[in-house]
Amino acid sequence: MLFFGQMSERAEDGLRKFAQISLLLAACACLVFWLLRVGHAISFVTPYMIVTTGGEEVALFPIWKFVQHQAVYADPHQIPFAYSNYNWGFYFLYGWIARAFLHLLSLDAIWIPTIGRIVSIFFALLTGGVFYLSLRRYARAGFFAGRQTAWAWFLIVTLSPLVGFFPVSVRPDVGALALEAAGLYLVLRYFDEPKIRLVVAAALLFYVAWAFKQTSVTMLAGSGLSLALFRRWRAFVTLSGVWWFLAVVTLIVGGPIYRESILLSQKNLPLQVHTGFGNAWIAGERNPFLLPGLAAILFVSWRVRRLLRSKPVEATVTLTVLFSFCFTLVTSSKLGASSYYYMPAAWATMLGVALLWEQMNSRWTLMCLAACSWLLIAGIAMGHTFYGADYRYTDSLHRAVAEKLSHLPGPVFVTEAYSDLPWVQSLPPNFVFGFEYEADHDAGVPFEGGGWEDLARQGYFGTLVTYRDLSFPPALLEKYQLADEYKDANEDYRFYRRIGAGNR
Repeated sequence: MLFFGQMSERAEDGLRKFAQISLLLAACACLVFWLLRVGHAISFVTPYMIVTTGGEEVALFPIWKFVQHQAVYADPHQIPFAYSNYNWGFYFLYGWIARAFLHLLSLDAIWIPTIGRIVSIFFALLTGGVFYLSLRRYARAGFFAGRQTAWAWFLIVTLSPLVGFFPVSVRPDVGALALEAAGLYLVLRYFDEPKIRLVVAAALLFYVAWAFKQTSVTMLAGSGLSLALFRRWRAFVTLSGVWWFLAVVTLIVGGPIYRESILLSQKNLPLQVHTGFGNAWIAGERNPFLLPGLAAILFVSWRVRRLLRSKPVEATVTLTVLFSFCFTLVTSSKLGASSYYYMPAAWATMLGVALLWEQMNSRWTLMCLAACSWLLIAGIAMGHTFYGADYRYTDSLHRAVAEKLSHLPGPVFVTEAYSDLPWVQSLPPNFVFGFEYEADHDAGVPFEGGGWEDLARQGYFGTLVTYRDLSFPPALLEKYQLADEYKDANEDYRFYRRIGAGNR
């Protein structure tokens, strides 16, 4: 039965072809835009000091510490106030691979971002591969059963502007999504082949996803809810038991600083409802299929809930979509969150649309697919215009900053965190921190030396550097004088040297 309107066979065929062509064009646009980003972010000749995603620098610094055999998790309230707020698996895997290749090829630490980006590309392809495998196995009939449509749908979910630079960014998000998706696929397989080893493998994948990023639990939750709904109690106990056992052991073995870092380091970041809804709206703009797909799944789950009770695969994906979106609406409400938090929800939603297509197929949904495809193409065109032709602009910027810092005394503090990384300014300690520092400082959390502001007043730093129009209060500069400046059409760095301090 069709719930979204009837149509003639001829009109359906014509609209179906138009929707399919629109999806293919949107997928090509995603692929071209992504290849453009990859080509500008990765070189095997030159290590680029570019910024790909927000907060990448606070992920890169702990990886550098791992490579240097330093403690990844340290008290962030002690100098240099660096927060390691992602989970251990991300730092270990990226750090281990980076250390191996740096040693094998005799490379400097500046190559860590390039190595990490290649690892992220692998995870992005794995994410897409799991999605495509799920489509071929469970969407065997209907619009998304065709090979061309399946390829287009897979490319969009893997490389849409919502995913953005993350496949070439050194962050845990894409890796965690790939592992979560693989775990969900094994749970879906379990409903076809009730073998407990599939559930054990899924639990291990869900654990490693959590070990990458501790908020990566939405597909685990959707799977657990589905197993309980269909009374697969042995599988439910196995899945939850294995996962909880590994997570609890990790938290115990990790120690107090580790637990503080991954569980409580963001406790002072404010939650704002309008931020969560704003990020949801932006996510819908960057992947136009997300919000219409969510609405369609909600409608179908209400109208055919009896049918879903007899289809565990579709029910599992539906529960995952609903939990993921609601969970993300909360987590994306905190300061510093952005639309990329909705990547797992978008992945599950697009899979759910494919699996439930027969319950929502009509001229309106085909028209919606076509319209969303063209909105996506327009968004990509606008995104390219926004970024401009020079995707490597920040590389030349950071090289200029690094050159000027090479003549100035340490310790150094730069208000732009990427310029505090060891391959930009080489004098330790490196003050690489993000939103958490400001939130903790405003909440009255005590920092060594009173925080970087009091350290500046005391003349602790040899060099202070402001970024853009962020001027230091006069009280911070009483012991400093302007020594240098870098300015172009977009950015302005001012370098203040402590009075009486010489060059390096």
